Amino acid sequence: MIGPFRTVYRKLKTVLFGATADPADTPAVLAPSPVLSKESPSSPVLVADSPALTGEDLHAEPESPAPEVLVVPASATVTTVSDAWSVRTYVDPVFVKVGRIYLDAGDFIIRSDRDSRGFLLSTEDIELAFAGESGTIRLIDLTATVGTAHLSTSGLALNMVIDQQLHTVPLRSLIPVLNGSHRKAPLFVPKEDVAPD
Repeated sequence: MIGPFRTVYRKLKTVLFGATADPADTPAVLAPSPVLSKESPSSPVLVADSPALTGEDLHAEPESPAPEVLVVPASATVTTVSDAWSVRTYVDPVFVKVGRIYLDAGDFIIRSDRDSRGFLLSTEDIELAFAGESGTIRLIDLTATVGTAHLSTSGLALNMVIDQQLHTVPLRSLIPVLNGSHRKAPLFVPKEDVAPD
């Protein structure tokens, strides 16, 4: 099917440019004269032997086989092209960001947009929480104990219960704060505990 197109292309290129598309089909090229006079053009002209292109060649209709219609039965299963991509349904977030937690003199300071009081988790309590025990959360002025901190069941977050309200910080955000590479980490609460706006 592509053969007639190639033939027309080669003939057209030969007529227009004086050269063929394939180097194997290249005819001998006459060399220009080395001496140019003032009456001759400033650039040499190359002349090639080329077959004449007829009107029939330009208007030739390519021969093509009859089109094929593919029929796929309805019972056929559809497979994915790549395992790297998958379609997932959207799931509303389970947690909502309500504040931040940051280090100050080795202690965690907890600030929540829902509570104007500030909270403190001391260095000793941080170590207890990461060891699997419960650490104590106090008000910043150290007057009262308001909650506890402990690792989540999966070990991927630090859960804090402050005044019977669960707050959580993912360890992937908290560890860089402990290492000093980040200044603060986000503080989350469960979405069902947040009143709609």
